[in-house]
Amino acid sequence: MLFTLARFLSCGIWFLAGLFKLTHFKHTVADMADRGIPYQTFFLVITVTIELGGSAMLFANVHVWLVALVWIAFMIIATPIYHGKIIVDGKIFFPEFVQCGKNISLAGGLIALALLDPALPAGLRAAVN
Repeated sequence: MLFTLARFLSCGIWFLAGLFKLTHFKHTVADMADRGIPYQTFFLVITVTIELGGSAMLFANVHVWLVALVWIAFMIIATPIYHGKIIVDGKIFFPEFVQCGKNISLAGGLIALALLDPALPAGLRAAVN
């Protein structure tokens, strides 16, 4: 029961982010271009697929551990690109500081979710224990 609740709560931010990007596609492509990201449409399609596809997989209890690992890898790449400007004019820019902290916290929860998944392959379980 608690694993199901953890899965549903964990996919909330990913589902909402993917839905926003999907319904504001042109705006998001422009934002990515402003940040210097090449091939914006290609990478946005991948991002939306990771966010919405992963949410669907968590909701359906399919490869939860794999989704958690993919989302962690995604955050390792995306966080410095989107939230890397923590220091502005020699001062901490608090909104971006919070976003980085949020992603670190999400990673911790995703690690726990992966480890709680009964379908986690035995070899991976043994490697982390």
